[in-house]
Amino acid sequence: MQHVPSEIPDGFYLVDDSEGPQPEFQQAILAAVAKVTHIASADREGKIIGSSMVAPGVINYPLKQLGLCASITPAPYKTTTEVYPDSPRVTPEQCNAAQAAAVRAAIDFALAHHAPPIRA
Repeated sequence: MQHVPSEIPDGFYLVDDSEGPQPEFQQAILAAVAKVTHIASADREGKIIGSSMVAPGVINYPLKQLGLCASITPAPYKTTTEVYPDSPRVTPEQCNAAQAAAVRAAIDFALAHHAPPIRA
């Protein structure tokens, strides 16, 4: 398969697990991050990094199959966060703040929704 480069997304976005999607979790994170920086829009083809969005700022991949970072845990709530500091619309500090907001929102969501214990 030949690699076809796509546009670098301008803004923050999430990669959910297509094998166990958690759309409410993803939306909680995006709501918090949107207070800090902008959420990535789709490119000219309506995609982010070549994948169709399942919701604004969210794409799905089979995390375990692709060996993505979020696949190392069987936790029910997981995601991969992406933000590029080379956007003309943000500073590196805003990118860091966006990642911190994502972590806080993820923890708050898991606590509020009484995530079941992780079983390996």
